[in-house]
Amino acid sequence: MKILSENNESHLVPNRECGQCTACCVVLLIDDKNFKKPADQRCVNIMKTGGCKIYNKRPSVCQEWHCAWRFMAQLDENWRPDRSGILLRSDENGIIFQPIQDPKKVLTNERTIELIGGGVAQGIPMSMSIPTKKGFRSYSVSLNEPLEIAVQSRNLFTIQEKMVELIEFASAQNTSSIAD
Repeated sequence: MKILSENNESHLVPNRECGQCTACCVVLLIDDKNFKKPADQRCVNIMKTGGCKIYNKRPSVCQEWHCAWRFMAQLDENWRPDRSGILLRSDENGIIFQPIQDPKKVLTNERTIELIGGGVAQGIPMSMSIPTKKGFRSYSVSLNEPLEIAVQSRNLFTIQEKMVELIEFASAQNTSSIAD
């Protein structure tokens, strides 16, 4: 039986650190009793070289949250969010691909399609969270059912076409304001 360390980080890939990546410090909403930060806004505590000015006293939500790259050993160094352009998150519903760069570019490259397609083929719930208009919430799209036939074709171009269609659909949706 694996015993969790006091800081609950025993599930993280050893020696894998955030480094200069601050994607979560920009993308995520922080609504802690002692600290609030809207989604898609740079945290005031990010240092110019990366990292956090209040690291040792950061809110508990910041201490406890890790992107999927930190705990999925099968993801290599190129999957670090600032390198891949994708913040990978996991929750009880599977893996969420949240682009932090151009969605069509980062979500349709061969490496990303391989990861998404592999998850879909294995029945792992996969979804993406696509930005809509600036200042508005992203739109979430489940990928498993819409990509199932394309993934079964094992044709990269077919899967890429379907991903572009899903990205365009999601980005055109009317969502609520981030301020709401």
